[in-house]
Amino acid sequence: MAGWRVAERAVRPKGAGPGEDRVVVLEDGGGVRCAAVIDGVTDKSGRDYGGASGGALAADSVAQTLATLPSGATVAEAVAAVSADLMELRRKWSVADDDLLAPAAVAAVAWPRRRLAWRVGDVHVALGHHDGGWHRHPGGKLIDTVLAGARAAYLHCLLLQGERPEDLAATDPGRALIRPVLERQAVLANRDEAGPFGFGVLDGRPVPERFVETFVLADDVDEVVLASDGYLGPARTLAAAEAELQASLRADRLRIMEPAATKAVAAGADSFDDRAYVRLSRGSPRDHGSPSRIS
Repeated sequence: MAGWRVAERAVRPKGAGPGEDRVVVLEDGGGVRCAAVIDGVTDKSGRDYGGASGGALAADSVAQTLATLPSGATVAEAVAAVSADLMELRRKWSVADDDLLAPAAVAAVAWPRRRLAWRVGDVHVALGHHDGGWHRHPGGKLIDTVLAGARAAYLHCLLLQGERPEDLAATDPGRALIRPVLERQAVLANRDEAGPFGFGVLDGRPVPERFVETFVLADDVDEVVLASDGYLGPARTLAAAEAELQASLRADRLRIMEPAATKAVAAGADSFDDRAYVRLSRGSPRDHGSPSRIS
């Protein structure tokens, strides 16, 4: 069987600093054995973790755990190991077990040799088939859809009352409107009883099985794309992902059109969120664009 290789990869922060997204690629003589996109959850606590944000700290912890997993670990064992290390991170920084603003991340992971991918949280996944088929599994969760809609509706009201878009972008009163829920929504995470608003996140707590999604890489799958939600979806190439995002940003820096977001593009930033992308290919490269990197 032909080995897997990295066709494209990119990590780009939304503004100054390293950002909170990570791409992990673990390779050996046989090619890629593991690849992941990790998205550190935007820190809302205002805490300083030795010069790093909680999201960056959590993303780095997940990356380190994936790199040290035993080769035969199951998905459940991998999620448990990631969670255990994040709980140790909480203890190192004296973050209480029930703290709703603890360092957290989401991730999608591909184990191509094992014909398997899995994710916890809202990272995009797509599978490309030998016949050209492209099966998208966009990331997303209901609570974000609801909050983004409420923020967009409020800003639309303000625009119709004469507020200037540039002033709204600078202060983002819609973000202030939904902030109380943003600061409390972790109570919905990793809880079966949270109903339709429940979601999975890697924050040290056990992740219920229903929040761990798995994707079988059938024999005819020869491409896998993982992308954080800083991109609008799991596009077939990095160039397509960037083009789609840039067109949307030009049309809507407030992020109140479709797809709405929970925040605008901040002053000095080039997007509303960090973004990361990796495309894996099996065998000879497809004619979907040459390998590239954004740094």
